[in-house]
Amino acid sequence: MAQKEEGLFARLSPRGRAIRKKQKQVDEYVGGRISAARDVDLSYGKIPQDKVLDMVLASDMEKIRLTLEQADRQAFELAADMLLQADTIYVTGIRSCAPLASFLSFYLHQIFPDVRLVTTSSMEEIFEQLIRIRETDVLVGISFPRYSMRTLKAMEFANTRQAGTISITDSIHSPLNLYSSCNLIARSDMASIVDSLVAPMSLINALIVALCIRRQKEVAGYLREEDAFWDEFQFYRRDELNMADGEADMSLIDPGKEKK
Repeated sequence: MAQKEEGLFARLSPRGRAIRKKQKQVDEYVGGRISAARDVDLSYGKIPQDKVLDMVLASDMEKIRLTLEQADRQAFELAADMLLQADTIYVTGIRSCAPLASFLSFYLHQIFPDVRLVTTSSMEEIFEQLIRIRETDVLVGISFPRYSMRTLKAMEFANTRQAGTISITDSIHSPLNLYSSCNLIARSDMASIVDSLVAPMSLINALIVALCIRRQKEVAGYLREEDAFWDEFQFYRRDELNMADGEADMSLIDPGKEKK
């Protein structure tokens, strides 16, 4: 069986061999992560209830520390450059990564004029939302173990359209890196059934701040326009707490009643 597999490998093109080798590394890596997850489940089950807060927060702090130590500064700057030069920015993240994608796209909207959050429950809808992606655009794909096949297919599709691709994932062995031209790595280990997304969120925060610094005029203009819009339509008067006097103004204006 091993000889047959080696024969098939030898007949592949250089690119095919590279992809097959990468896929094998991914399979081994994911298998190891699944085994590690089972060990984590057992170890966390033994933590005394009064130590859970301390242990989990300490673990999250350690993930941020490791992410910072292993951060690729050049990849970080490349990601910022790619986003700054893009005509349209697409962001996708499925399942537990959906909040990360939503958070990133929300703030990118304040920096860039055309940002699209790709949210879907089917592969067909992903292609529908990405059908107009082109080489001057960028797709940011976010995925951590257990990796999303939908996110991976979105990255593959963007890659075939010659668009820029940025992955935010947990390892150089992540399958997203097969189709990504820029890889941002953040540690994310499972604690029981919960995926720790503290380090990825911190990395995304850093990316947003870096982009804001390089587009200060555009961001300031957007915020001024937004403030003027809110003042004109009096959104804050109906929906925000006024803490200016040290006490919250809990009165609500009835939208159906006009001031006399």
